[in-house]
This record gives sequence, structure tokens and C-alpha cells, in this order.
Amino acid sequence: MRLHFDEVKSTLSQVLMAHGCAQEQCDEVAYEMARNSLEGIYTHGINRFARLVRNIDEGIVKPGMMPVRIGGFGAIENYDGGLGLGITNARICMARAMELACVHGIGLVALRNTNHWLRAATYGYQACDGGMAAMCFTNTIPNMPTWGATDSRIGNNPLVFAFPRKQGHVVVDMAMSQFSYGALELARLENRQMPVDAGFDMQGRLTRDPDQVIRSQRILPTGYWKGAALSFVLDVFAGCLSLGNTVAGVGRLEGDEHGVSQVFIAIDYQKIVPADQAETILNNAVEDLLSSTPSRKGERIVYTGQKTDEIRKENLEKGIPVDEGIWAQIKALA
Repeated sequence: MRLHFDEVKSTLSQVLMAHGCAQEQCDEVAYEMARNSLEGIYTHGINRFARLVRNIDEGIVKPGMMPVRIGGFGAIENYDGGLGLGITNARICMARAMELACVHGIGLVALRNTNHWLRAATYGYQACDGGMAAMCFTNTIPNMPTWGATDSRIGNNPLVFAFPRKQGHVVVDMAMSQFSYGALELARLENRQMPVDAGFDMQGRLTRDPDQVIRSQRILPTGYWKGAALSFVLDVFAGCLSLGNTVAGVGRLEGDEHGVSQVFIAIDYQKIVPADQAETILNNAVEDLLSSTPSRKGERIVYTGQKTDEIRKENLEKGIPVDEGIWAQIKALA
């Protein structure tokens, strides 16, 4: 089934209000989750909404809490999120990083004791829309074995790089696993295999079957040992800068994933680089990339972030694709 964006947003907002969220937070979270699905990130939009509501009911997510400053020095600050809504906390902290960047040229805000921020790219786009470049990352619950191990002790810690561009922002949003668990869950829902190996089955064999990987909890790190190493370093940075949980600490908490640590970096590059010159350099790089020779006839080369606007346009015209069972579950939550 396909639903109009406004209907999705309104329904999600009503459900959140019924579960104790303030109107402003309801509207913000509902907008972002509807927008995620609108732009093709279904795993971190409508499909994950019921889980968010369940976490609110369980007390893991506390809608009334806002980030509180712990300390700071110059362009660097850290905050405690009080287990508030992940989207709200993250948007506040990226906005603060941008304020610091306006003064210092760069701003870094580390956040502890917060919740899942849903789509990581949201905060890269937030910075780009304000004319700044950004980098941000989060840790997670232990959900991936380090290279050569069988038990999960690292996270697939998502990482975002974003640079503004008039013709379409260049944004990388990637987990440190070959595929996110959300992507695996969507593939399982649609009864399809992954295009390349996604992890190991219960017998330790590489597989493209999402159900087998979800069962084994042995997802494959991006770049094998390189992705595992990057995951660990991102975790250390997030935990140490925020004085918060590392992946190991998150794993010791009872219940669903919560209490994670995040870092938001905003760069006001126009303080040292003329905007038009940066735009020219970026456009040249994009044009060179798009002139690549496709490995298969009929395939199209795209730059990272390019498909977002195309999917958004299609879903605005036709409606957002929604699984009927998931939508019925959401409606029942009201």
C-alpha cells in the first residue's frame, strides 16, 4: 500500500502524543520518521516506529528529557541526554555543534546516555542545510563480532560524512557492517537474499540469507578486519569524549538498546574557503565520478546521496510504500 506523507506524519504524531510525548516532540519525531520512509530509508522510518513506541512504554526512552551540558572548552562540549528521544537529542546537539562552528570554525559536541537517533544522515543534512560540512557517529549495542571472533563485542556503529552542494548534498551514511540489521530485516520481510555476503550462518559459513545472519548475530564487518577496527575506534571516541558508555557498557544494560554515546562535528569551512570555489571543486569531483564506465551495460553510476532526491520525488507523487501489517500495528498503537 502507498500512503501520502502528511497522513503518515499525522498518524505517527497522534500515536506519540497518546504515549506521553509533548506536541513539539511529537511533530519533530513524526516528521523525521515519515521523511526517512519518504526518502527510501524504510528501515529507520515507519518500519521502526512501533519499536520506538514500545521503548517509550518500557521507560527506556524518556520523552520529557533534554540534553544537559556536562562541560566544555572552546569548540568542544559534552552533554548528557537523560535517555531522551534520540532524534530530539541528536538534532539539539548538532545544532549546538553548528553554533560552536560559527564562533570557532569547527564545533564538536559529544553526547552520552541517549537513544537511537534513527537515520544517521539526518544530522549530516541538518548541517548541510545550514551551509556546513559535518561528521557524526554513534555506537550501538554489541551486535557484530570483531574480525576472527564468533561472539559479538563490537557495534556496527554508523558513521556520517556530509558536504553541502547546491545541486544535491554529498552525504555518506554507513554502518560499520556490510549491511545494517534494518536492511537485513527489510530483506527478510520481502523474502529476498542480499546481493553479496552479509554475514555468517549458525555453522560459521558466509551467507547472503538475511534470516540466517539475524539468527546467528554474526553480521559481516564492512571491509572485514578494516571495518571491525574502524568500529572499535569510533566507539572509543564516542565513549571517551562523552564520558558515556562504550559498546560494552551499552551491552550490560538490561532491555532493548539504550544509553548509547554519539559525536557531532560541524565545520564552517566558509571561514577559510570561499563558498563558490568549494562548490566548483566539489562539482568537478562529482562530474568526474559520474563519468565512470559502468561495469554492466545499462547500469547507472551515482554519487553518494544522489538517489535520495529521486526517491523522495517518486514517493511524494505516488505515496510512501508501507507494509500493510506494519501500518495496522501502528494504527492500533493509538
